[in-house]
Amino acid sequence: MKKDIRKQYDSFAQDFSINQKEQNQINRNVMYEFVGKDLKDKKVLDLACGDGIDVNYYQGLGAEVIGIDASKELIDIAEKKYPECKFDVGLAEELPYKKETFDAVYSKYAIMTSRDMKPIFDEVYRVLKQGGEFIYLVTHPMRQFFERRLLDDDYFVQTEVACNILNKTVSLIEPTHTFNEYFNVDFLSKFEVLDFIEVFDPAAESIYGARYPGFFVVKARKK
Repeated sequence: MKKDIRKQYDSFAQDFSINQKEQNQINRNVMYEFVGKDLKDKKVLDLACGDGIDVNYYQGLGAEVIGIDASKELIDIAEKKYPECKFDVGLAEELPYKKETFDAVYSKYAIMTSRDMKPIFDEVYRVLKQGGEFIYLVTHPMRQFFERRLLDDDYFVQTEVACNILNKTVSLIEPTHTFNEYFNVDFLSKFEVLDFIEVFDPAAESIYGARYPGFFVVKARKK
């Protein structure tokens, strides 16, 4: 049985929390631009919320927010840093919430740690209200292909790659994904894509010194 890498942040939660505040600023700013500031009285789920920094931000905009993460260590940090916010420990594939609970689901640099996107998209669809907003930011498949470090490798075959992030202060493992896993018929039958952007991430390791997108962001709406 393969190791459940969704919980790997338990082993480096403190280092991640310390370094991500500054090193993740570019992707955080892009995410916040997609989210906007009109969150007053909206029910929001921050999916794989990490140490809670984004939950605190969304709550500051007037949203009613719950943050959930697979890492108990990160949730412990989040509860200490932001005691006025609500957090749960749990998996994106098995959300402990009733259907049509949230007006919006946001997720940043998280869902790609699962080997299969479909169960996550199914759960997001289930807990979102009709017309609800889904914004997610994930590692770009092109970056993951470079992180294979084998020029004759097969993009279409899933493997696991080592990612050195936050200017090499944290190392983690991610399964690779293709664009088709994010934008297939199943996803497009559930969500209408409203916006999309690819962005270079200077906090990610540059393989072979090349410049390529580190992440992409999608804004979608539940059909």
